[in-house]
Amino acid sequence: MVKKQIVTVYHRHPRHWSDEDDRFGWDELGLLGLILMLIWGVYWFIIHWADHFLGDWLAWYVELMSPITALPVLWVFKSYGRNPLHWWPMVWGHRVLLEPHNAQMVLMDESAVVEHMGGPTRVWCDIQDTNRVYLKFRRKRDAVWFSLFPQFFQKKSKRK
Repeated sequence: MVKKQIVTVYHRHPRHWSDEDDRFGWDELGLLGLILMLIWGVYWFIIHWADHFLGDWLAWYVELMSPITALPVLWVFKSYGRNPLHWWPMVWGHRVLLEPHNAQMVLMDESAVVEHMGGPTRVWCDIQDTNRVYLKFRRKRDAVWFSLFPQFFQKKSKRK
């Protein structure tokens, strides 16, 4: 018995697909800008009327620029999470470069390394390049122990 082979041919239509279509066109940027301006306008309208009924205590430029103050907070949420107890790496910490003999940990995911080392309240993983992985310890004692005896952290088991 002879099986029929179904041949699937993929081709690109030259007018519709191109490698240069990865960036936004002017029409897409215009639509995106219009949507953002509409959201900003609705936000400003709500702030303006709330301010009007509460005694007009905000200056006009504060009403217009108030969404810009949310950008740093959104960046912190994205980088360090929503829990303020996990924001300590912004302010302090002791950085230790992971050496090649810790290849097991270098190849792990950031969240897996953090959970393996004790959680986000004790250590923070900072990847600057693909070859350089830093751990930022909250306590100097943990950084010294990890620098001197990295094998203890690799064989660490969870207590029950």
